[in-house]
Amino acid sequence: MTVLINASPTNGLQMTSDGSGIVKLQSNSVTTNALAWVNFVGSTAVKNASYNVSSVTRSSTGTYAVNFSTAMTDANYAAVYTAAYAGTGSGPLTQIVSQTTSVLTVSVATTAAFIDPAINNVAIFGN
Repeated sequence: MTVLINASPTNGLQMTSDGSGIVKLQSNSVTTNALAWVNFVGSTAVKNASYNVSSVTRSSTGTYAVNFSTAMTDANYAAVYTAAYAGTGSGPLTQIVSQTTSVLTVSVATTAAFIDPAINNVAIFGN
């Protein structure tokens, strides 16, 4: 269940729940914690650690679908994607390709080609 703890200057501390299993901390109705995050290996899409991410799928070199265990409320969340690159030249250039309530698609490349970095990190923030 989602347990929502909201600190409001007018209503004090409020707690509600909806049954989805997500904990949300809010201040004045703005969520202040990550709703999902994952650290994964690029070449295999194997998760090293995660929260609210059921799987990561590698669709092609440098392109990944991050699948949420529990869908986001809407597709207007903020996604942050970083990748570690140890090669030569410029990079990595990370990009949000598309986002829905259940899947975030990201890609990463150098100026020359798509790559599969050893370390990839995605974090999702929203309400």
